[in-house]
Amino acid sequence: MCGIRRVADGLVEEFRRVLPWQRKTQRENLALLTATMLDVRSANLIDLAAALPREADRTDMRYQWISRVLGNNLIEPDAVMALFAREVLARASADGQPLVLILDQSKLPDRRQVLMLALKHGGRALPLAWRVEATKGPIGFGMQKDLLEAVVPWLPAGVPVCLMADRVSGTADLISLCQGLGWDYRPRLKGNFAVGNRGKKIKTGALADDHVFALEDVQLTAKRATTNIGVLQAPGH
Repeated sequence: MCGIRRVADGLVEEFRRVLPWQRKTQRENLALLTATMLDVRSANLIDLAAALPREADRTDMRYQWISRVLGNNLIEPDAVMALFAREVLARASADGQPLVLILDQSKLPDRRQVLMLALKHGGRALPLAWRVEATKGPIGFGMQKDLLEAVVPWLPAGVPVCLMADRVSGTADLISLCQGLGWDYRPRLKGNFAVGNRGKKIKTGALADDHVFALEDVQLTAKRATTNIGVLQAPGH
């Protein structure tokens, strides 16, 4: 427990440096919760409640404290993450290499989905910002656009960006957004997308079957997003 407290004290000082406008209680609560998460290496609230160094005999009382902190509407995740993210992005691009961002959607309990934007760095994905929505299927483009545009001001000026995305997020709308932002992009595409090429239409899934490995300046889906497509066949597929 003492180790968690020491880490939390150090985080309070860091939060005071980058978030001078934040209330003292918010800084202390976030620091203690973050230090506990680093110790248990889990985001599970039960695990956090069991290790949380607070004067409460029962785990359920510590669980309620965590829920209140996370449910505090005065703590804005984007505002908290922005200054940290700017520092990380600046360091990652210091050598002039492009920034590779990863857009990914994952399931959460209670039929919720999280849309996460992370920085690819050193073989890891470092979370930058996220959105959560109660839905059984893919999170729509509107929330993808909101997430990406929230992060744009955090990026160092003049640094090339490449966005990678899974098949859930890979759409013509996302490609058009990247083109408008001046980003490179490499989203995976579903196999049922229609591709218009020289007056002919073909499904993306049929390209590999026809031994087509690259198409240039084709129109993707009925929205006719003009792009290039590469076909990579992984071993065993």
